[in-house]
Amino acid sequence: MMQKKQRGMTMISWVIVITLVAIQGVAAMRIVPVYLNYSSVKQIMEEVKADSASHGATPAQLTIMFNKRLNINGIYDLQKEQEAFSYEKTSQGMNVILHYEVRRPIYGNLEFIATFDHEIEIPGKK
Repeated sequence: MMQKKQRGMTMISWVIVITLVAIQGVAAMRIVPVYLNYSSVKQIMEEVKADSASHGATPAQLTIMFNKRLNINGIYDLQKEQEAFSYEKTSQGMNVILHYEVRRPIYGNLEFIATFDHEIEIPGKK
């Protein structure tokens, strides 16, 4: 009589695979929104650059423009963090530099840190 070979995964193997997939799913649910926010912030910066009202604007006026758009998009973390945007005057206009870090928990005391940088040049008045 021939013995039938086992095919497929055992119950323990399934439990291990499901556990690993669940851990990765939870991590992704915590990390993906951070990158979506960064994508929105980059888009906001490009919108401000394209807005003719921003050409020749002062850093205070640019900050107001950014904060309005951030508020509309529901991005409140950067509004609290005053150092996220910095401004450098150039011969062609104003360089706007975005630099910020996001620190979020994944599980218990395990955290991830994401650092984001983006830079645009806003032309001066013509």
